[in-house]
Amino acid sequence: MPTLRSGNKGFTLLEVLLVLVIGGLLMGVVATSLSEGPVLRKSSREVAASLRHARAQAVMRQQPTLWKMQIEEKRFWIDGGATTEERHLSAAITAKINTTSAEVDAANQGGIRFFPDGSSTGGSVELTHNQQTYKVNVEWVTGRVSIQ
Repeated sequence: MPTLRSGNKGFTLLEVLLVLVIGGLLMGVVATSLSEGPVLRKSSREVAASLRHARAQAVMRQQPTLWKMQIEEKRFWIDGGATTEERHLSAAITAKINTTSAEVDAANQGGIRFFPDGSSTGGSVELTHNQQTYKVNVEWVTGRVSIQ
């Protein structure tokens, strides 16, 4: 009487490779989605730090200081300081500035002015990437900068 085999007790090489490929693809998707959030968060913190620096300069020098942003080129800087340090946003980020009409230089460039008492013209900067948005607000009465 012939003996029946009880079945294969291991995995074939093809099955193992298929599981590894699927796992690799899933890790790539997860890594990509996790890396986008920190870039946007870092950029919003840089914008907020730059705005706070402009406010501090206005208070220390006792003269108005203008923080500016050029939307298309994704760059921002403090105008009129002893040294003008320009910063750039990631190319993947979409920026938008909301400010008073007196501080709009062109359709794609505007600014927020800080005064010696710490107040400002007020406004906000919105940074968007893949349907996620961070908003950096500047209060007009106090000049306080916050991230939402």
